[in-house]
Amino acid sequence: MRIGIDAHHLNGKHQGSRTYLLQLIRALNQEKNDGDELWIYSFEPDATRALVAGAGEHRRVFPQSAKLRLPIVVPFLEIVHRLDLFHSQYIVPPLSAIPEVVTIHDVLFETHPDLFEDAFSSRSTHLIRRSARRAKAVLTVSEFSKQAILDNYGIPESRIFVTTNAVDPERFHVLAEPPASLRERYRLEKPFVLSVGRLEPRKNLERLIRAFARAESEVDLVVVGTPDFRYQRVVEAAEKLDPGRLHFLGPVPDDDLPGLYNLSEALAYPSLVEGFGMPVLEAMACGTPVLTTRRGALPEVAGEAALYVDPLDEESITDGLDRILSDSELRARLVRDGIARAGEFRWDATARETLTAYRSAL
Repeated sequence: MRIGIDAHHLNGKHQGSRTYLLQLIRALNQEKNDGDELWIYSFEPDATRALVAGAGEHRRVFPQSAKLRLPIVVPFLEIVHRLDLFHSQYIVPPLSAIPEVVTIHDVLFETHPDLFEDAFSSRSTHLIRRSARRAKAVLTVSEFSKQAILDNYGIPESRIFVTTNAVDPERFHVLAEPPASLRERYRLEKPFVLSVGRLEPRKNLERLIRAFARAESEVDLVVVGTPDFRYQRVVEAAEKLDPGRLHFLGPVPDDDLPGLYNLSEALAYPSLVEGFGMPVLEAMACGTPVLTTRRGALPEVAGEAALYVDPLDEESITDGLDRILSDSELRARLVRDGIARAGEFRWDATARETLTAYRSAL
């Protein structure tokens, strides 16, 4: 089976879908059968080859504009390179001579449109709907997202495969000695609570910051992520905190993230809704207590290994922060259970389920 994978997301901004694609390709390279081949298409093949440790054959896909790439270039490459199937993220080519597989991480832009401002145009939404109905197999990362796809797109359940995100234990684990060099580099002198994710309304940062301002614990709040739409509201909420207690680090290098989890007192992730929630899993693997919500797929990820709060109630978030920082018995349980929970999510299992979906599409 010659498998084509659209990997142009690896040349873009750091986010959960990029992590999924990166780790999936690495795991597929290990789990595929002897007769299987991976053909990986990206804008920058040399950079992509370095990211995935040389897995597969690498080819350039062009142009960056999807208007020409998807309807013309990709179908042409599928034929020329004699692919057996092609795996895309969210949008598949409108016409093709081979089976198409698509990963749709979530359909929150359909179910929670108020949380997306110009994030998805009406044209993109239409194309994703059509892709789901056209694809021979639809992959998604949680039971929550699977149900939303069934409810909104009306495709047969037999064509939908839940292939969860996972965590790389070689990167995300408890460090014997948290790296003091990171404290110095980012000027993190005091103990801190960590927040990780794009700075957008869905992450609920405005309420988190206001709740943090009322918390009793004398720790700082460190925010990692790329500013996104409505970011100015986060800045306005930050004015309620004492100067110096809030640190916006922006996007950080991949290699720094495990160390920051290990250095932090807790991860605060009071999201309004998630199709998965990678930072929760990464933090638990690093032995970091997690505060989150029962929204979307987050309970599927965290199970009983997190402290849950009401994301719409700032007092609930404040109380949760105070508990997770002061209750030593709770912290010990969350650390122990979180490490065990994270160990249940493995990329090799995700790759095997993905290969099953590929074969179902042939």
